Amino acid sequence: MPQDAILLEESPSNLADLHAAWPVTFHDGFYTAASGSLGWNVPAAIGIALAEKRSGKNRQVVAFIGDGSFQYAIQGIWTAKQQSLPIIYIVPVNEEYGILKSFAICQDTPNVPGLNIPDLDFVSLAKGYGCNGKSANSLAELKELCIQAMKSTIPTIIQIPITKDIPNLY
Repeated sequence: MPQDAILLEESPSNLADLHAAWPVTFHDGFYTAASGSLGWNVPAAIGIALAEKRSGKNRQVVAFIGDGSFQYAIQGIWTAKQQSLPIIYIVPVNEEYGILKSFAICQDTPNVPGLNIPDLDFVSLAKGYGCNGKSANSLAELKELCIQAMKSTIPTIIQIPITKDIPNLY
């Protein structure tokens, strides 16, 4: 990513790994929700990308959003497409609401139903909304797809499989 790229994060079960790979190093370069606002990342990225476009700065906007969180506002990518916003949405896919499983364990209520979300195809969903949809299976593939996405004039959604390890909140 360009050094001045803006990162939005909504994948709480992967936050530590994300910051290890992409440390926050400058003001106005990182956005995240304070707490509990599932789905805010998709429309927030649109708002930031619109502001970047209108200000003429045009910094790259990258939204890192878990497969569970994406389900709360996925229709927003249609707006991003209609506004020709080249947002890159990176979707780590673990086929579950990992952070909610962690909370359930903390509350001594493991095995809460409805927290597994298998078989979502973000490539097809992206294309259905008129966006670019891609799948990466390695960091090298992810980097190459991001380079390609930065040349696009519409949003790109990139899904990448990740571990299903439930993060420890203790």
